[in-house]
Parts: sequence; C-alpha cells; structure tokens
Amino acid sequence: MKTTGSLINMSTDDLSERISVRYFKTGRNNRGDIIKVTEKTRCELWAKVLPLTAKNFETTPERMNKITYRITVRYRTDIKPDDEILWRGRRLKLLSPPFDAESRKIFTVFDCEEVIENGET
Repeated sequence: MKTTGSLINMSTDDLSERISVRYFKTGRNNRGDIIKVTEKTRCELWAKVLPLTAKNFETTPERMNKITYRITVRYRTDIKPDDEILWRGRRLKLLSPPFDAESRKIFTVFDCEEVIENGET
C-alpha cells in the first residue's frame, strides 16, 4: 500500500533505507549513580535518510567532523529523544525529539548527528 503525504511529495516508497532504533537499559552502580547497562533494539524501520550538513571542528589536539542527517519514517510514537539510530554501521544521536511531520500522523521526522573523530570516515 502506498501512503502519500505532502512532505515534499514523499510516499512510503521513498523509505528505502533500513535503520535500527536502539536504547540503553539503565541501572545503578554501587554508589547509586545511574549507568548504561545494556543496549537494546527498540525497533527496525524503513526510512529515508538525507544528509543535511557537514562541519569540521579543529580542536586541540584532535579534529572532529559532524554530519547532520534528517530521517523520515512512517508515523511512530515510540521513538524517544535519548534513543540512538544505527544506519549503515554508523551510530547517530538524535538532536531533538521526533515530531509528526505536518501533524497528519503519516510520517515522523527527526534530525540526527554523527560525530567522526580524527577525520575518520
């Protein structure tokens, strides 16, 4: 079934990339501090992934590159702002909470960032 929305004339046929939404189950250490215990998969989805920006940061003593992506998936309400996205072996962090594109409950959109240290790709 082809669902269309007015988000740049996008349809579900455009969701051609496979992503995995990951989260961390947390616990407490012996001092009572909250720590990340286990990484788990929340869901695997078809998505449209678009690179938005790429920036170089020269900091002493290392160089970092940041790439920002906009990801669009079918409408979801279970993706949390502290989740991470795995896409093509890359780990992406959400920059802001996911939002309902155009408030029509067709697509969910979120912006992510990949940080590459020392210029590695």
